[in-house]
Amino acid sequence: MAKAARAKTAGKGKRRKAKRGPMKPWVKAMVLVLLFPFAALLLPTTLVIATMMGPTVVAYVTDRSREKHLAITVGLLNFAGTLPAIINLWSRGQSHPVAMDLIGDVFVWVVAYGAAGVGWAIFGFMPTVVGSYYRMTTQARIKGLIRKQKALIAEWGHPVAEGAVMALPHEDEEAEDDEGEAGDAEPGLETAEAELVQPEPVR
Repeated sequence: MAKAARAKTAGKGKRRKAKRGPMKPWVKAMVLVLLFPFAALLLPTTLVIATMMGPTVVAYVTDRSREKHLAITVGLLNFAGTLPAIINLWSRGQSHPVAMDLIGDVFVWVVAYGAAGVGWAIFGFMPTVVGSYYRMTTQARIKGLIRKQKALIAEWGHPVAEGAVMALPHEDEEAEDDEGEAGDAEPGLETAEAELVQPEPVR
């Protein structure tokens, strides 16, 4: 029953992902139509954003995954680097000469494209960092379990390890529950193994 429930849950997750799918073309066209009046009204801001958000466009085109994690990571940091230029533009009146002045400023390019480069670096190195972290935590957990196992063997002797192996169920959780109920009713292999083990004094 547990395996069937897990398989059913996995099937629901796959169907939910399939239903989500990519954005339809007509939805993208509708978004562009709605954004066009604002882009035309705020043309200086549009020029600055279109110029400084070039790395985001490149990341979106090169990212072939459905979730677009690369485009999101680069886009957020790229916009963070472009935001100071936009604030400067609005504080100076949002005119075409000011926009051209900001586009011609090398410092603005360095900030916007440098932030996009940081996003690209985060996307490239973060999987390695997370993998190393989980590998270290897993190894530490394994070492802790080994220490506990050695302590049990030192206290009860090696037969306790053999008895644990023989007592492990090879079925799923339902079979384990059935074995537990049967163990309460009549003594089984675990009892026979436990009777053979003589506890050693704790050092």
